[in-house]
Amino acid sequence: MAYRGKGFTRDIVILNAAGVAITPGAPDIVRVTIGRDNQTPELTVTSAAYTANGSYIAKGATSRLRIDALDLDFAPGVYTFQVDYYDNADAQEWKMVSKQCFSLESPLT
Repeated sequence: MAYRGKGFTRDIVILNAAGVAITPGAPDIVRVTIGRDNQTPELTVTSAAYTANGSYIAKGATSRLRIDALDLDFAPGVYTFQVDYYDNADAQEWKMVSKQCFSLESPLT
């Protein structure tokens, strides 16, 4: 859950099939999309580049997603929060890591 217009931070750990944490290398990319299935995402953040508002993913054994408050300016509601991993060394393809519910709420007053 996050609040509209307030920053959001989340740690992401990518595990291989054996349950061991993967540390993304320099050419690898971690991506988070927030949106509804079969619709254009409301927000996409990658480790490859900052968004215009400064949201980013810092890669590591535990990657850190940081979403700037200005990027959470879409309508409150329930969305899909999907984490994907582009492993440059393994078939150079996107792999879905996690797909969860994401609730964006109006800020508390």
